[in-house]
Amino acid sequence: MVVAETVMKDAEMSTFVSIGMPVYNGGEALRRALDSLLAQSHTNFELIISDNASTDSTQAITEEYARKDCRIRLTRQPVNQGAFANFLWVLDQARGQYFMWAAHDDAWSANYVESLSNQLDNQPQAVLATATTCALRQSASGGVKQTVVSAAPNGDRWKTLDVFLAENICVWIYGMYQTTWLKQAAAELTTYPFHGGDRLWLFGLILKSPVVGDPTATFFYSDAAGKRNDRSVRARIRFLGQQAYHLTRLSWTRLPACERFQGLRRVGWYLYRHQISRKNPIGTLARMIKISVLGLFFGIEACYQSLATPRRSTP
Repeated sequence: MVVAETVMKDAEMSTFVSIGMPVYNGGEALRRALDSLLAQSHTNFELIISDNASTDSTQAITEEYARKDCRIRLTRQPVNQGAFANFLWVLDQARGQYFMWAAHDDAWSANYVESLSNQLDNQPQAVLATATTCALRQSASGGVKQTVVSAAPNGDRWKTLDVFLAENICVWIYGMYQTTWLKQAAAELTTYPFHGGDRLWLFGLILKSPVVGDPTATFFYSDAAGKRNDRSVRARIRFLGQQAYHLTRLSWTRLPACERFQGLRRVGWYLYRHQISRKNPIGTLARMIKISVLGLFFGIEACYQSLATPRRSTP
């Protein structure tokens, strides 16, 4: 294993950062991500890779890179423990003052780790630092859409929330956190639905804790799955209901009474803009009617099932 002497000297003068990469069947895309991370200008970090029992070339690629760079801590899980458990596992192994998750198919500007760790150094009250994001999203039709998501504006809670809700894409989850804080707060992620839970968790984070950003650093996010379009109508209605419920609940419980209206107004606008509104008024109206009718139908169905289920008698 080789790490240049100059890298070691630079590392002694900077904050130690943990990078967690949970991966399953990453394949050749891994090389781009690993090259991007290992080329960071901030060199004092550990890269924790958890191979979730991959069946492709992931093991060979990660072992190849681990032999070259001693900053890589590689673990291969004996059985697949699920994506979410793997995310929490790499966090649990973190030893650095700051922590960030890294996906196997993303990339980062060379100053990413340095810029965000500096933000947290300079503003220790903040629990999360974010960067500008260039997101490439593949649609169901095969086209690719590029979306630029701004870094947190270093302003008050409402400015940060407006930027966060401006796009229907949740990329701040891949920012840099205070490790001690995150290890305590990450358990709340398990209380939310798998789909969209990261947005709900971050929404609650912003309501309670300071978030900062550095627009000079760039995160290159790849979303090639197009999974949102694969959900059934029933699943989409359920998703919308879950988002509306949790966002409303968080606004009501985590904000003082005098600020709840501001939070609820933003929740309503976000849901309308990204979940209900369509390109033309007729399409928007049709979707609102569909949601209302199906929501009523599912509600009646749930009540019927509840009434039809025999109740256990108490001894």
